[in-house]
Amino acid sequence: MRFLSFNLWHGLTPSNPVAFEALESTGRLELRRAMQLELLQKLKVDIGFLQEVNPATQRIREFSEVLKFSCTVQPDLVGLKLFGLGLPLNLNSGLVTFTSSNLSLKKVAGVSLSRPGTHWVHSWASWQLKEERFALFSETILPKWGRVLLVNTHLHHGLESTPQFEEQLVELGEELDLSPSAVTELKLRLRAGQARRLQELKVLLEELQRREKRYEVVVLGGDLNCSPFGPEAELLRAAGFQDAWQEANGEAPGYSYDGSVNVANHILQERFPLTLVVEDLSFDPKVKEALLKLARRQESRPRRIDYLWIKSRSLKLKVQQAQLVGLPDAEGLAPSDHFGVCADIEVE
Repeated sequence: MRFLSFNLWHGLTPSNPVAFEALESTGRLELRRAMQLELLQKLKVDIGFLQEVNPATQRIREFSEVLKFSCTVQPDLVGLKLFGLGLPLNLNSGLVTFTSSNLSLKKVAGVSLSRPGTHWVHSWASWQLKEERFALFSETILPKWGRVLLVNTHLHHGLESTPQFEEQLVELGEELDLSPSAVTELKLRLRAGQARRLQELKVLLEELQRREKRYEVVVLGGDLNCSPFGPEAELLRAAGFQDAWQEANGEAPGYSYDGSVNVANHILQERFPLTLVVEDLSFDPKVKEALLKLARRQESRPRRIDYLWIKSRSLKLKVQQAQLVGLPDAEGLAPSDHFGVCADIEVE
């Protein structure tokens, strides 16, 4: 069975609550969307997890008509909408899970990881005043596998506070002659993104624990916005999941977010605002500029943040191969700012 996790990139930046600013021209966006359809058709994926599908309703129609996929959807970044109309005008992004036409697919639940227990974000209407993260639970039945739970998610985007990054921050603080209390405050702000991701993942795993007994296999795909050896990944390993990329490729880096390779899209992505806020701190403008430069370097570094994770109650699953897909073409254009992770997984 061939699985795919791929963040398609909505290409918007939240500069205006009425309509988000597009980072690229309409023609360029349409070209990328055509590249995405062509890639999905070429890969012959059995089961896929897509993030930042925008506008979700239109894209699902394309997937169904052109690719003959069956799809489930959970809107995640929408705003204030009623039957598709509302603000922001151009944001109707969602998580989409799909299967090839020969497989069944059923939506089990859409779970808010930001507002556990309830949410007001649906395909027909949404009341969402700030960023909210979701997990889409779907199910299918696979020959030799049995009943399979499919979990699609996209965790918070905040900067990842690695030990190396904090060391760089301390060194910069010494160069800029910042007080220890100022450096401590910056560290706390940096760690907020990771703390939020961990909380989102704990909500997801609690929901999974309530449901997984009905399934032989769980496959989790998504953009986790964290490294494969951070605390988020360790939570998943502790829950019994295996990292499909690592199973097939060992310690190969597998950077799915890499501006040194995906240059054309990442130049545009530089206009997306950083999650580190320093405007309210009483620093000299040059100090703020230096801090933001360091944060931008951390944000733009090549890393692996897109995943396929698998776990089974009794079957032995073998990852035959895992590869990055959606690499730039001869002209340097790629279908997204991410590369997809595609893996062939079989029952031994």
